[in-house]
Amino acid sequence: MGLWQQSVVKCADNCGIFKAVIIGMPKWHHSRGRVGYAFRMAVRDKSREYRGEKLPRGIIVRTKQPIKRKDGSTIKFDENAFIAISNNKPLGNKVKGPVTYECGHSVRNMARWIF
Repeated sequence: MGLWQQSVVKCADNCGIFKAVIIGMPKWHHSRGRVGYAFRMAVRDKSREYRGEKLPRGIIVRTKQPIKRKDGSTIKFDENAFIAISNNKPLGNKVKGPVTYECGHSVRNMARWIF
């Protein structure tokens, strides 16, 4: 049911991070992450050019867990992916792969950069 702490996630943008591990969620998330939730992560695999934080924040954009929509349909992906953020702006400038519609609704202040 969603992503838990110590879940390995892939980066969906070109900020220089390849893989990260979730280390913190806000208390009101009940320690599980869904699409659109923000979290703190530890970088596990990165490119040499990445000069950002060791513990950046991110937003979940894709999950393996099926997402139910109001019309009754479900959607799921082959991987868990995130977008790295800093000061409510993405670290990268290009998003790789699809981003769910629900992500834009839960993160309104970032919707213009993600979509």
